[in-house]
Amino acid sequence: MEYFGTFDGIQRDELAAGGVIPESIWNVNVGASAAIQRGMLLAADTPTAVFAPVSNVSDASKVLVIARDNFVSDADHTVTQAYASGTFHREKIILGGTSALTTEPFEDQLRKSNIHLRSLKDMFGHVDY
Repeated sequence: MEYFGTFDGIQRDELAAGGVIPESIWNVNVGASAAIQRGMLLAADTPTAVFAPVSNVSDASKVLVIARDNFVSDADHTVTQAYASGTFHREKIILGGTSALTTEPFEDQLRKSNIHLRSLKDMFGHVDY
């Protein structure tokens, strides 16, 4: 099954889950030589600090955002956009660190910043990945 596709020029990747919470977008600094993927959970100590992909559970107490686009930074281009609020599918969130890392430890902090996660199964019923 394809996770990301283009249909009639419209990209569909099922990251956004819709809902009544408006999606707000921040410009965030990711530093030089960062490779960011759309849907990647990013963390920083403050909203103006350098964001990096979450790597362990201790990042759950930081400011969290979700990358809006794929982005590869370099010395001259270090700012990208990220979702600071909205509703997203938890199965589409990309986490750094070990493969054992899940969204569960981050969900409380995400809710506090008005980012809500819901399951694809809630929307589509049984999903066989």
